[in-house]
Amino acid sequence: MAPSEQFAKSAWMLASIAVVVAALYLAKGVLAPMALAVLLSFLLSPVCDWLERLRLGRVPAVVVTAIVGFAVLGAATWTVVVQMTDLAPKLPEYENNLKAKLHAANARVSAALSKVTSTAQGMSENLPQIGPAQAPQGTTEWPYSVRVITSPASPLQVFGGMFGTVLEVLGSIGMVFILVVFFLIRRDDLRDRFIRLVGKGDVTVTTQMIEDAGTRVSHYLATEFMINALFGAAVGIGLYLIGVPNAILWGILATTLRFIPYIGPWIAAAMPIGLSMAISGDWVAPSLTIGLFVALELLTNNVLEPWLYGKNTGVSAVAVLLAAVFWTWLWGVVGLLLATPLTVCLLVIGKHVPQLAFLDTLLGDEPVFEPKKRIYQRLLAGDQEEATELLDEFLEHKPLVEVYDTVLIPALASAEAHWHRGELDEGRHKFILQSLKQMILERGEHEQELQDKKDRDDAKAAGGDSSLADWTGLSRPCIVCLPAHDEADEIAAMMLAQVMEPRGCLVETAPATATASELVDLVGQRNADLVCISATPPAHVAHARHLCTRLRRRFPEMNLVVGIWEATSDLSKAKERIAGGATTHVVATLADAQEQVRMLLQPLLLRSGNQVPQEGG
Repeated sequence: MAPSEQFAKSAWMLASIAVVVAALYLAKGVLAPMALAVLLSFLLSPVCDWLERLRLGRVPAVVVTAIVGFAVLGAATWTVVVQMTDLAPKLPEYENNLKAKLHAANARVSAALSKVTSTAQGMSENLPQIGPAQAPQGTTEWPYSVRVITSPASPLQVFGGMFGTVLEVLGSIGMVFILVVFFLIRRDDLRDRFIRLVGKGDVTVTTQMIEDAGTRVSHYLATEFMINALFGAAVGIGLYLIGVPNAILWGILATTLRFIPYIGPWIAAAMPIGLSMAISGDWVAPSLTIGLFVALELLTNNVLEPWLYGKNTGVSAVAVLLAAVFWTWLWGVVGLLLATPLTVCLLVIGKHVPQLAFLDTLLGDEPVFEPKKRIYQRLLAGDQEEATELLDEFLEHKPLVEVYDTVLIPALASAEAHWHRGELDEGRHKFILQSLKQMILERGEHEQELQDKKDRDDAKAAGGDSSLADWTGLSRPCIVCLPAHDEADEIAAMMLAQVMEPRGCLVETAPATATASELVDLVGQRNADLVCISATPPAHVAHARHLCTRLRRRFPEMNLVVGIWEATSDLSKAKERIAGGATTHVVATLADAQEQVRMLLQPLLLRSGNQVPQEGG
């Protein structure tokens, strides 16, 4: 695509986003209640389905569900109003105690502020004094200030304002109630119409998108409601036992405010903590209140949510925070409550609509790079430490040979390909190779420590049986790993040596600085039983063929295992080019090389009286 076309496409997309955001903001009076009704429909839909399975008709099931749901919401709201009415007259009683406690807690801060204030006053005394105001030049009149005093609102105006606000709130609640009932009764028809309108003939993608969004949002809302209700109940019971007044009020507020991501629970905690400070003469009640909220948050975040959520919403934590800010700016408090469900819907749309795939990238919590690209990208950025951390993270879930095959070998191949195409400068290329070599050496030392510990444990368990721990005096087969051409081949050979090294064998890796003649001489000096050749792209077949030819001239009967890493073509064709007959075994992965070496060494180890090699890596 030409740069001008790409620019026009980006400009058109930005203009479309701006138009959509402006429409959402200007029509919030209509769209916010509608979105809230859709949200409540998702929450109440499973209840309606359950009632319908009990042979209750669609309309009665919807009416019963809506009435019960809004009755519970109304009862909670009425309880909050009653509790606040009961708490309001008591607040002046706690004022003196709260002031005394805050004064004691902030004594040092007050002293520091007093010192700063006295210093500022001392500095102000040295400033030039401002003289008295003078009359404007050319006149003897003095300037004077003007104040505009508005007449107080009449009782009729006050009543009209209050009545209008109440009427607006009741109207919004009534609109939401009617929409919820309508959406629940006609949900099948609305779903089909939406698929027909949005799908544009692609029923499969649209249906999957709707099912994915409905499942995620319904599961999220139901689970979140249950967790928040348990959290609020625990807060209410705990505060009642501590002795904080109006514990029911704080429990309901904790349940409600916890729907606000991240900051909601602490807003709910601030009010009862302040009240506990006001009612107590010591710090016992405030400490217990703080401990209650901290313990409940730790329990909820680390036990209940991972257990009940199962698969999360798929939205990243940063996206949740940004969505909360965006929807709050757009629709106020209603937008804050709807932020996560609306963001989940946008994420699902981005997953299924190619034109909006950027939403999945921006909002999703899945890595945007494959493991091999993540490590290669970090090495390109010169961050070896993070690349090592990523390698350790991958090794926690996968065996060594699989991580080498799927992460480090592809990263090494990418570096070589970019280097040969001139897309990578010499300094960065050398840094990547040295970093990979160091990472492999460190991993080899770690694996050796684990193997030594295992051998010691086996020897201790065997009661000193030397057959399990001591190989001294036994004939040990020798394996030599050779790089086909350069340092990248040597690094791959190091990985191969680590993953295939069996007990009872000697494994040696040759350096890339050696010439082909020196490599052949090394094989003869070590009297090798098996030779493994490592070759990385882009010219891996040619380099492997050259070294195999030199080895075949001197050792025509020796078994050769040739690793053509990251091979994109048929291995049979690569074997034809390399030649060598039945004793040449061409593989494309370290796992295949590991298995091939095991099969070739098994007869040698049995004849020498050693143990058959076990799974490596």
